[in-house]
Amino acid sequence: MSKIKALWALTRTEHGLMYGCGVLIGIVIVDKTVLFSELALFGFFTTFLLEAGTFALNDYCDLESDQANQRMDRPLVRGELRKEEALLIACVAIAAGLAFAVFLNRICFALAVLLAVMGVLYDIKMKKFIAVSNFYIAATMAIPFIFGGLLAYAPERTEMMRFLLILASIAFFAGFGREVMKDIADMKGDALRDIRSIAREYGVNKAKDITVFSYSLAVILSAVPFFLVNTPYFLNLAYLLPVMAADVLFVHTCIKLKSFRRRFDSFDINYNYLRKETLIALGIGLIAFVSGTLF
Repeated sequence: MSKIKALWALTRTEHGLMYGCGVLIGIVIVDKTVLFSELALFGFFTTFLLEAGTFALNDYCDLESDQANQRMDRPLVRGELRKEEALLIACVAIAAGLAFAVFLNRICFALAVLLAVMGVLYDIKMKKFIAVSNFYIAATMAIPFIFGGLLAYAPERTEMMRFLLILASIAFFAGFGREVMKDIADMKGDALRDIRSIAREYGVNKAKDITVFSYSLAVILSAVPFFLVNTPYFLNLAYLLPVMAADVLFVHTCIKLKSFRRRFDSFDINYNYLRKETLIALGIGLIAFVSGTLF
């Protein structure tokens, strides 16, 4: 059981499940009939495995900085897995994800290959450039919705693809804020790898302001689907109620961030709690997207 828990933590399986659900949501919105096909299954496992491999490779590359940051949530730091095991898991997962992508249409296969390449480059090199890490992770949270839509796309369903861009934007801004917030707590380890995060380049307070602004955009955009006619979410309480719960958690996080003033230590003490709170908010938001399409 300890190995399974370590593997779950290494690959961030909860994130992979959320990415896979994003693909299924995109499919349902564009064409519900595709949901019960092999295409949906292959699409789900493509994103799930690529996410798992990228996160495993991330922990492999970031072991030194994670140790400096005392990231005891990382199984490599806790000594539950060896670096070699993490690298093997990363390679197998990415290869398996691309193998599933072979059965998708050409656009989705090309997108899967691009995401795999970008994921490897991100883990090895790209995160050293300012804000690249934040934009990349935020994009990976938004793309599954578009990916699912492309799997089920037909010319007569272009309007639904435009609607998916709104859902993807909500996920992007929520993810971007979460990544900038993470960088604040990771400043010590990032210095070891010379990672030019927003927090290191512009200071903690500026990073907090950007985080709050990004979360606020996500909250504002989350109201838009409720008022869009000819969409599954129009005046749909099955969407509105859970998304309001997610918004409350994001607003609470923003209030907490603004209350942490100059001291980095005070932020560090509450960091894990706020990360968990925003992860729960993302999960509830995903429930809102699902219930809005089904009911």
